[in-house]
Amino acid sequence: MKGDEKLWALLNDKLDMLSGTGQLPEAVRIAETAVGLARRAFPPEHPGYALSLEKLGQLHDQGGDPAAAKAPLIEAHQLLETARARDEPAVYRSARRLAFLCENIEETDAAVTYYEQAIRVGMELGDVPYSELGTMLNNIALLYRSSGRQKEAEPFYLHALEVYEKQLGPEHADVASVLNNLAVFYTNERRFAEAEKIHLRALDLREKLLPPTHSDIAQSKCNLAVVYHSRGDYARASELYKASMHTWEETASKPPADYEIVASNYADLLRALGKARQASQIEERAKTRRRA
Repeated sequence: MKGDEKLWALLNDKLDMLSGTGQLPEAVRIAETAVGLARRAFPPEHPGYALSLEKLGQLHDQGGDPAAAKAPLIEAHQLLETARARDEPAVYRSARRLAFLCENIEETDAAVTYYEQAIRVGMELGDVPYSELGTMLNNIALLYRSSGRQKEAEPFYLHALEVYEKQLGPEHADVASVLNNLAVFYTNERRFAEAEKIHLRALDLREKLLPPTHSDIAQSKCNLAVVYHSRGDYARASELYKASMHTWEETASKPPADYEIVASNYADLLRALGKARQASQIEERAKTRRRA
């Protein structure tokens, strides 16, 4: 037994070195050997066994094979959950890792389950960065929306906002980003009054905290324009589309793809007003700037 434990420790040192130098196929081979050795050398509740399974799963994931990573990571997680002396930070990290992995392989229900567990444990730990919790809450909301369960997404957006405001205060650029996500959700749900209110708050924050040519300001102006456009308030939508385009143009000599999306939205509005020629000019201007 002692000999096996010593060999297991040596194998772990070697696979860490191989992984660190990018020799993934050899590292995976060593990790598989280490798992077999740990299975013989340790009782199931020994942390070394779960560690070996985690390392094997992480190596598969690192190598671009999340499907192969899933089984050892799930087994490791189950061991961490049922351990007599439960290591809560390890359970949090494991659940978070599995959530990202399951989302990556489009297993939505499993991803949501692991995200919810990671958030629950992370909130209890108290020292998990707000950005990690906020990202997971936002990811759950997006998963619900993409799977056609939009109504279930709202509490997670609101929880993310609560986490960010508690950690950062109500006037912070990251809070504005969460507000923007929540307002886009309300727009997609055609809850335009709520979307307008939240977008106005996000835009106000961004204009207070960021330089006038910042891309987030352009984003907020476009998103608010979409609300007015959808409600038929073409005058306010038009002004905001124009302002958004101007901000994008001031931001970079070659604006990003979002700039062309704003131009397309504005062109659609102009065509609805019977201004097809002006719409075509706007689209051509955007394409020219994007090609520059």
